[in-house]
Amino acid sequence: MKCYLTILLLFMSFLVSSAQETTILSNNGQKKLLQIYQSPENDFLSLMTQPEKPTPEGEYLRLYHLFIAFQAYERKLYLNSFHKGLQQFETSFEPSPKSQIMFVTLLIQQSLLHWNQNELTDGARSFYKAHRLFRKLDKKQYTDDYLKLESIFNIFLSQIPEQFQFLASLFGLEGNIELGFQQLEKYTLVAKQHADSYCEALVLEAYCQLKFGQADNKQVQLLMQESADCHSPLLQFVIGSLAVKNKMSDKGLTYINTIDKKAFESFPLIRYLKGRLLLNQLDSACLTSLKAFDGNYQGYSFRTDALMRQAWWFHIQEETLKRDSLINQVLQQKHLPTSNDKQAQKEITSLANEPVSLLKARLLFDGAHYLQAKKILTKIDTSTINSYYRPEYHYRMGKINKELKLNNAALICFDEVMRLSQDDTRYFGPHAAIEAAKIKLLQHDTIRANQYLIEAQYLNTGQYKQDISRIISSMTNE
Repeated sequence: MKCYLTILLLFMSFLVSSAQETTILSNNGQKKLLQIYQSPENDFLSLMTQPEKPTPEGEYLRLYHLFIAFQAYERKLYLNSFHKGLQQFETSFEPSPKSQIMFVTLLIQQSLLHWNQNELTDGARSFYKAHRLFRKLDKKQYTDDYLKLESIFNIFLSQIPEQFQFLASLFGLEGNIELGFQQLEKYTLVAKQHADSYCEALVLEAYCQLKFGQADNKQVQLLMQESADCHSPLLQFVIGSLAVKNKMSDKGLTYINTIDKKAFESFPLIRYLKGRLLLNQLDSACLTSLKAFDGNYQGYSFRTDALMRQAWWFHIQEETLKRDSLINQVLQQKHLPTSNDKQAQKEITSLANEPVSLLKARLLFDGAHYLQAKKILTKIDTSTINSYYRPEYHYRMGKINKELKLNNAALICFDEVMRLSQDDTRYFGPHAAIEAAKIKLLQHDTIRANQYLIEAQYLNTGQYKQDISRIISSMTNE
C-alpha cells in the first residue's frame, strides 16, 4: 500500500511540475536574467567565453547578456561575439521546443542589432527567420514565452507600411497592434508572478510603448513605480525616455534623480537623458550632463543628438563660437544609429539663423511648460520673422494653444501653417493638418476632420513621410 501511495505522489508531483513549466528558464536562469538587466557588463570573462560543455540555457543567457551589454556600451566586441555565438547556437543543440523559443528570441535581438547598425536587409532577414520558426512552435508549450513572442510579432509587424502590407501578408507577415499590446499586458501580469522575470517584461512593455504605443501619463507613472524594485539601468533609461516622449519633464527628472549613481556609470545613456530633461527646463546644468555623456560614452547612439543639444544651449546663450564648433562636430558624425541622430544632422544646418525665442519656446513646450513657452512666443513680432521660420512659429503656437485647451485659437494657427506650407517639405504642414483634424474629431465634426486629413496627405511630401502616412491612415480608419 505504501508503495502505491509513493508512486501516486510521485506521479502527481510530476503532473504539477509539468503544468508549472510555462517558461523556458529554470529558477536559476530567471535569477541570472535579472542580474543581466541589473548589471549589463558584470562578469566580463564569462560573457566573452563559451564554456567547454555549453547548455542551451547557459548559451541563451550568455548571448542575451551580450545583447544587453551592447545596449549599454555599444562595444563592437559584444556585437561580433553575439553574431558568432548565435551561429553556433543554431548548430550546437538538438532542436527542442525550449531551444527553438530561445533561438527565436535571439533572432529578434539579432534583427534589432542589425537595424542599429543600419543593416536593414540583414535585420529583415533575421526577423523573417524568427517569425517563420515562431509559426512552427506549439503554443501549448512554454505558454508564457509563447505569449511574449506573439505580442512582439503582432506589435512589430503592425508597423509594415500600408503599401507593402498585402505583399507581406502573402508571406504570413501580419500584425495587429491593439491585439499585440493586449497580449503584452497579459504577459506582464503573468510575469509579475515570477519576480525575477518581471524586469524583462517591464523593459519590453516600456520599449514597445516608447517606439510604437501611445501610453498616457498614468501608464508611465505606473511603470516608474513598478520599476523601483528592479534596479535595472536599461529599464530606467527606457521609462525615462517615455517621460520625455510624453513631455513629463518634471516627473521624468524626479524619476532620474532617484536612480543610483552607479547606474549612470553602468548605463551612460542615462546621463544623456538627464541632459535632455534639464535642457527642456532651460537649466544650465543640462550642459554638465550632456558633456559627461559625450566624454564617457563609447557608442554612437544619441551622440549626434547630444552634440546638437549642446549647440542649442550655446545658441540660446548667444555664444556663437562654441555653438559653431559643435555644429561642425555634428556635421562630421558618420555613424547615425538612431532617428534622433539622423534628424539632428539635418536640423543643425539651419541653427545659426534660428530665432532664439523660437528655440526656447520649442524646448519649454517639450518640457510641458506651456504658459512660459507661449509668453515667449507672444513677445515676437511675426513681421520680423524670416519667411522660412513662420510656419514653425504658427505651428508651435498652435500646439501650445491646443495643450492649453484653446482649440479655436489653435485652429487659426494650424490653418496659417497649412497656408504657408504649400511648397514646404518640412513636417509642419501635414502635422498642423493632423492636429486640426484631432480637434475637429473632438468636436464631432467628422466632415471637417476628413478634409484636414486630405490636406495632410497633400502636404506630406518630405520629412517623416512614412510615419505621417501611418498616422493619417490610422485616423482615417477610426
